[in-house]
Amino acid sequence: MPESEMAPRQGWWGRNWKWVVPTGCLGLLLSCGCLGALVFGFTYQALRGTGVFVEALTQAKQSPEVRQTLGEPIESGMMLQGSIQSQNDQGSANFSVPLKGPKADGTLLVEAYKNGDEWKFTTLQVEVPGRPTIDLLGGEPAPPPDTVPFPDSLPDVEPLPEDEEPGDSPPEEQEPEGDEKDIEL
Repeated sequence: MPESEMAPRQGWWGRNWKWVVPTGCLGLLLSCGCLGALVFGFTYQALRGTGVFVEALTQAKQSPEVRQTLGEPIESGMMLQGSIQSQNDQGSANFSVPLKGPKADGTLLVEAYKNGDEWKFTTLQVEVPGRPTIDLLGGEPAPPPDTVPFPDSLPDVEPLPEDEEPGDSPPEEQEPEGDEKDIEL
């Protein structure tokens, strides 16, 4: 036998690496993409099932002004942007959702808080390019949480003199305890 025919034969890797490497990389990328799509899908479905999302979308779809502007049927888009946080009886939400109708496309803007079982909206608007913003709250947003609502008019109260603090009157002017004073507000 001639010497050139006795060369050692290459192993499996040496013969097949040209198709194994691209296939392996492509398989790894597809696996990561599928995992990412699954995480996105589960997260999206979980957010779409929250009470604040369902209630906001229902109010937008039931609004005659939104139905007239966008047309019917109104569909929500896939890209929910923002956040919804809820723990026990407390929560907050700040997100936007694209809306699509046969006549136009718009964006539903939502800001809300949860105190107890009910979500209260502070912002619920639909923006359509080239048109005025549609306010679904009728111009009266709910007050933010942990605030005390004040009446429209407060009684007139005479301010204290600048050099005197409450309870700083001289001892001879203090009245004995138990006496009542008439104070007009």
